[in-house]
Amino acid sequence: MEPIAKKFALAASSMLLAASAFGATTIGNTSADDATLDAQSADAFVFTSGWNPQAGLSGNTSGMGVTFDSFGSGDWTLLGKHEGGSGTGFSLFNALNFSFDAGDGKTGTWTVTNTSAQSVSLDLVLSLKAANGAGAFLFDNQAINAGQTLSGTWNIGWFTGNNQAHPDFSNLTMFGRDIAVSPAPEPGEYAMLLAGLGLIGFVARRRKAL
Repeated sequence: MEPIAKKFALAASSMLLAASAFGATTIGNTSADDATLDAQSADAFVFTSGWNPQAGLSGNTSGMGVTFDSFGSGDWTLLGKHEGGSGTGFSLFNALNFSFDAGDGKTGTWTVTNTSAQSVSLDLVLSLKAANGAGAFLFDNQAINAGQTLSGTWNIGWFTGNNQAHPDFSNLTMFGRDIAVSPAPEPGEYAMLLAGLGLIGFVARRRKAL
């Protein structure tokens, strides 16, 4: 009876391993260029299985680990959350407004708009959850001028299941740190800038004439 019991135990163990493999989510071919902003690829990325960046009131940055540490310092701030499908106007930070186009569920577009009258610079993270895993993409020292909208693209490159299928988008979470806000030039400063540019042009024309 003991050999039979061992066979059943081995069979059950094999079935559990097979089920685990079937439901596993792995990094696949995820890379930094799976997310772009202003026609530039992300500066760094991380993929973590079993991670949901959207969890909790302030989001969950545990899946980013120390991957982005060399690009900056300070604590991450939750900037916005969005779940399922396309969405616009989701933001917890007054200066920035986000939109997201879910596309075909595996690839699409997104935007960030600086709605303030001041320029903003920050470390910006776009994190996407799909199946039992999430990818986070860092845009280091990203500058967004007053009133400017930057457009980007996203792609889910990780796999789920033993058929290596790309899962569909589930939710989106935005994080930021090292946020710096620069005051916009006063009207008088704009006038001085224009006068300076005019003077440079005048000098250049005189030199050309001589």
